[in-house]
Amino acid sequence: MALIFTVDDNPEISGLIKVLFEDRGHEVMALENGKQCLDLLDENPSAIFLDMAMPVMDGMETLKIIKSTKADLQVIMLTGADDADSAVKAMKLGAFDYIVKPFDELRLFSVLDKAIEQNALIGQVNYLKGQLNREQGGTGIVGTSSALVDTLDKVRKVGVSNAGVLLLGESGTGKELMARAIHESSRFSKGLFVDINCGAIPENLQESVLFGHNKGSFTGATETQKGRLELADGGTLFLDEVAEMSLNTQVKLLRYLQEKSFERLGGTKKIFTKTRVIAATNKDLNKEIKDGSFREDLYYRLAVFPITIPPLRERKDDIPSLAKHFITLYKKEFEKEISLITPEAMDVLVNYFWPGNVRELGNVIYQAMIMAESDCIDKDSLPSNIKNQMTQKEGNSNAFQYPFSKGSFVEPFDESVRQVLQRALDLTNGDIPETAKKLKLSRSSFYRMVQKYDLTKSVPKN
Repeated sequence: MALIFTVDDNPEISGLIKVLFEDRGHEVMALENGKQCLDLLDENPSAIFLDMAMPVMDGMETLKIIKSTKADLQVIMLTGADDADSAVKAMKLGAFDYIVKPFDELRLFSVLDKAIEQNALIGQVNYLKGQLNREQGGTGIVGTSSALVDTLDKVRKVGVSNAGVLLLGESGTGKELMARAIHESSRFSKGLFVDINCGAIPENLQESVLFGHNKGSFTGATETQKGRLELADGGTLFLDEVAEMSLNTQVKLLRYLQEKSFERLGGTKKIFTKTRVIAATNKDLNKEIKDGSFREDLYYRLAVFPITIPPLRERKDDIPSLAKHFITLYKKEFEKEISLITPEAMDVLVNYFWPGNVRELGNVIYQAMIMAESDCIDKDSLPSNIKNQMTQKEGNSNAFQYPFSKGSFVEPFDESVRQVLQRALDLTNGDIPETAKKLKLSRSSFYRMVQKYDLTKSVPKN
């Protein structure tokens, strides 16, 4: 369903357009002049049918103002048969198309469909541009272990269905990658894959982010905005860390899953979407249900087909290929010709417990590439906690203790890298050129890292 404006001082024409479009399931606002149209632009219509000749403010002037404030909005000009030249001028000003009155209904529907499609494409492009800023690339699923193959077989089979999927597994196992794989193998693959990290959104903003809000619905809501659920219409919405969703938002999500409709925050109009919802969590939802922090009825709606992602310690056959994958991924950033891992170093990696799973492995390879002094990663390049585990194991298998227990805290990636860089700077007394040389990094690359990880305060001034 799309919101359409029809702007014409002739009530018969605007009334006819309203009836025709509403019969096709759209919401239509019939307006009498350009000023009314401009006052309501914050409603974010998908298309505007704008009459050329109107009192108060004519179509051409209205078009100019619309394009100066919302350049991507699709405006179709309505013009008389003897005013086609003006319509052509309007096209040059950015109008999407024009229709000559009296209009043909098929022509009207055709233009509307194309305008809505164009509006959706622009929305997707804008969203993907935003995603590009945080995507790190190289997100393919790597490995051939039996545990991974079994999981991917489930992903492939559920992908072609419409079933709700709940992805379970420890942090860092790649639940988002599996969600993307399900999306790509489904009939929703032509739509967007939109993700929300529920744990990263304050409770008072969760409803707004998920369902959108109307202008004035809360302090700071200066314009109407679509939510992620509406943006994912025809595609997939991935709810990561779904156990962190507030109970109020859970109620509204459950209603959507049952009815396939929702209202924006501060709104009363029902919005229908065809969106597949995939959820993920690293928590025990049965425990969360007993504790009263997660709704049991929502759990059964989400977990129609649960899939448990195996931790890295259960798919150790994949560690060599994953390590090489990360080396290839990080190579350009370091400007180093590192392509190999020594057998001793690989033995350490394979025998490590990996409480942080694949994410921690990527962290370790990144640190090792910083410290490597040759064209390969050796045992000395690895972080001390990884090497210490192996030393303990070699010395006394009975006394061996993992440096982390299952589910314990793992240092965030950026903080770990910052500590490695700081340690290298400390060893050279803050000499940046010398540190870059020892790390076999170009000065420019290392200077960028110093700035990125805010190490300048720790470097002595010359």
